[in-house]
Amino acid sequence: MKKLCGFFPLLSKAALPAVCLFISACTSGLNGELSHSLFAEDGRKTAVLKVTSWNVETFFDSKNDGREYKEFLTCEKWGKGAYEERLKRLCSVIKALDSDVFIMEEIENEGVLFDISNFLAGEWNHRKVYNYSCFAKDENSSIGCGLLSRYPLSEMSLCGLDVRTQGNVPGMRPIIRVIVEKGGKKLTLLVNHWKSMSGGQEKTEVWRNRQEGLLSAVMQSCLDRGEVVLAAGDFNRDVCSFFKNQETGQILMRQYEKAVLQEKGVEVKNPWFLQDGSLIMPGSYFFQGEWSRIDNFFYCGDCEILSFGPETEGEWCSSEDGRPFGYKIFTGQGYSDHLPLSCVIRF
Repeated sequence: MKKLCGFFPLLSKAALPAVCLFISACTSGLNGELSHSLFAEDGRKTAVLKVTSWNVETFFDSKNDGREYKEFLTCEKWGKGAYEERLKRLCSVIKALDSDVFIMEEIENEGVLFDISNFLAGEWNHRKVYNYSCFAKDENSSIGCGLLSRYPLSEMSLCGLDVRTQGNVPGMRPIIRVIVEKGGKKLTLLVNHWKSMSGGQEKTEVWRNRQEGLLSAVMQSCLDRGEVVLAAGDFNRDVCSFFKNQETGQILMRQYEKAVLQEKGVEVKNPWFLQDGSLIMPGSYFFQGEWSRIDNFFYCGDCEILSFGPETEGEWCSSEDGRPFGYKIFTGQGYSDHLPLSCVIRF
């Protein structure tokens, strides 16, 4: 496992100039009943957080450095105005969902997080201010992952792959490991954005397998230290395609031994599955006429998910069937081709 260097800004609203823009509020829906009890069934004091993970779809800033995707480099309609409009739209979703931690995949750099903070500045309720953030990406990558938090973050580290036995290694984003603390309780977040299926699902699966092995090793290390773990992000693999322990029915994050992926590893829970084995509807990603559940939360340790689901009530998706409104650079319309995914976790 290779540990990489990362950028870890702590954003303070007071230190940033405010950008005064009107933010429209949207309503949001989350499957299940919310519980705000601070005590577990055995009477132990716990903490409760709402966490949202969203692939915001190629969220580049307005400055071209040559690494942007081709359509952003060549589109005459992309620039400062279009970028600010996208920021305004993204921040309207962040405000509407009102999560304690907001994780984003596919943002270009840490500057986008600063701009988001500027757009969110002026919040009158200090409990809703995102004072903390972190961001990371591979130095050769166009996009990375970041998060905003209302509660302190600490101990950020990055875990990446160093594979030299399978030819040319594609660019793969590192896992961000960071601890969020609320009320003296700590939750380890592992932010993921696995290799896409571009180039063919079967051909690229070998790299997602490698990332699975890396995540399993990181999760095992966290569990060995007694940590509570929530892995989140875009895994580019449907939840039904993960390996299951045939005895318990739980998902196994498999591990490598001697360069071979084993049918053993860290047993994790996933909230997409209901008690009867059926899946929560709809999925989080709609492609070629089908829903999939490639956006996920996996959790282990002393915690439980109180509520979970894709956010399907808002201007970012169809009111009829929940399909996300993907961003169209040539019209400036839309949000993302993924739905935000939220959970309420008690730990």
